[in-house]
Amino acid sequence: MARPKGLKNQVLTLRAQGKSYRAIQKELNCSRGTINYHCKDNDMTDIGMKIHPVSKEVKIQIAEFCQSNTSVKATEHFGLGLSTIKKYRKYQG
Repeated sequence: MARPKGLKNQVLTLRAQGKSYRAIQKELNCSRGTINYHCKDNDMTDIGMKIHPVSKEVKIQIAEFCQSNTSVKATEHFGLGLSTIKKYRKYQG
């Protein structure tokens, strides 16, 4: 299966913007394996918390949002990865 030209650059650009693999997967309609391959090959797998730390206020907002919404909806709402949402969905402040 041929990959569209520029997919690598698109993946790296979105990842540099702090987008999660899930968000990139949705936007570019490609597999997480493809995303991981390009990110790993360019040393961009571990971004997120180091570049965009989650403030106490956002942690509280995540916990409140997750009381009436799913974690997946929270990833879309806050633009964060699922593991980050799961980490803070029961945050007590």
